[in-house]
Amino acid sequence: MNATIRQATTADAATLLRLLRDCIAAMRAAEIEQWDEVYPDAETIARDTEAGALHVLYEGETIIASITIDSNMDPLWQGMDWSTDSEPAAAVHRLMVHPTQQGRGHAKHLMQHAETVAREQGCRSIRLDTFVQNPAAMVLYPRLGYQPTGTAMMRKGEFAGFEKLL
Repeated sequence: MNATIRQATTADAATLLRLLRDCIAAMRAAEIEQWDEVYPDAETIARDTEAGALHVLYEGETIIASITIDSNMDPLWQGMDWSTDSEPAAAVHRLMVHPTQQGRGHAKHLMQHAETVAREQGCRSIRLDTFVQNPAAMVLYPRLGYQPTGTAMMRKGEFAGFEKLL
């Protein structure tokens, strides 16, 4: 894999919106109603980019995946069973791999990158949630060593929390 990761820039906005639309279309085709026109949206991508939290994975000149790494814990995560040894913690949001690029290890590569970024920022863990009706995501995180921490009801349904101590 000759993919490289860098922080997103405002010049990436149109490409990231196409990536998002393609991911939403593929999820809908698989009957996974996780994302839609409400969330995530252009404002979410712009906010993540401006904060320096959005990272893109690209091959050549083509962005094929992205991930947001920050410290913003969703308020709905409060009822989850996080480790007492996990503070400070980083959070991962909106991992996207273009549908034509899935199954090639890109999500794993981005999650390893997230762990590196979190360690560099002095974090002791990474927390995230994923839609329980997204079978690929529900398999990915445990395979990468993430432990389940409970569930939360969000706008689209039940989401599972996961955490990995670093």
